[in-house]
Amino acid sequence: MSSENKGNQQLRPFASWPTIKILSPPKGRFSPKTDEWCLTYCTQSVTGRFHAKEPTCRSVCVRKVFPHEVRNIIAFKTHRNLGPDGKAMYPLPSEGQPANIPRWLGGKPPIEDEDEDAPRQKPSPEPIKHWDEGWYLWTSSSRYAIHEKLMSMKCDLPGQQHMNKQMEGRREVWQEYQDHLQKGDQSADVSKWWGPVVPPQPFPEFRSHSLLVPLPLESPPFWDQMSKLFAPTYKALNIFQESIRSGETREFAERAWEKAWTSEPFVLVNKTFSMWYNMLKDSDTSSDDDRKST
Repeated sequence: MSSENKGNQQLRPFASWPTIKILSPPKGRFSPKTDEWCLTYCTQSVTGRFHAKEPTCRSVCVRKVFPHEVRNIIAFKTHRNLGPDGKAMYPLPSEGQPANIPRWLGGKPPIEDEDEDAPRQKPSPEPIKHWDEGWYLWTSSSRYAIHEKLMSMKCDLPGQQHMNKQMEGRREVWQEYQDHLQKGDQSADVSKWWGPVVPPQPFPEFRSHSLLVPLPLESPPFWDQMSKLFAPTYKALNIFQESIRSGETREFAERAWEKAWTSEPFVLVNKTFSMWYNMLKDSDTSSDDDRKST
């Protein structure tokens, strides 16, 4: 046995040497990379606590969407609803749609017609925006939105979409129950809300206090906005330039120079001062007459 062990040791001379193992981290849905960072803070005042007011909160999150979340790659093929570009069509939440984003950030809020009597033409609805690979910025000042955001951080995009649908369904059921209580009718569907069957009350509306935009921002180019602002100035400068090219400005300057050496400017100034002096004199005499009469 000793001879066999010696022979095995001679056949494996590097078995006892120290080794280095290179482990590549998993990719795709099993990757340990961080894809979202959030910073949240809340403040409360003494009087706010006494009157049981809501705390003042603010949350800012940065989210990175990786390719496997919106594309069917080789190691991860589960997306079904694909668009023409091959990307999964997961719609952004309502705070990320153009109708709820300020115009200066690239949004397109609905146009309200002030004239109610005029016939209204319904504008074509804006296309729904979907998640795409890249960076997103989310911010909110509602503690309910912050709570919902923390809950959604454990879900992928399909899970977030399903959770949003559940929340919207709860709001619809709650609104239907409130309408039933206000009507107080005894119709056939009373058995739906009979007895202790009360739907759970959803969170208050918080989407209007939130904002979701892609990074970099899809705002209009800066120089396009500046060109619209200075459009009247450009037009005035173009008119002045055309007048110089046509010779009208030079002709006017020559006529003004010729008039300056004549007696007409002196006569005009003399008449102006004479009229001003007469008006001042008349005002003094009228004030003296008023004093004498009193």
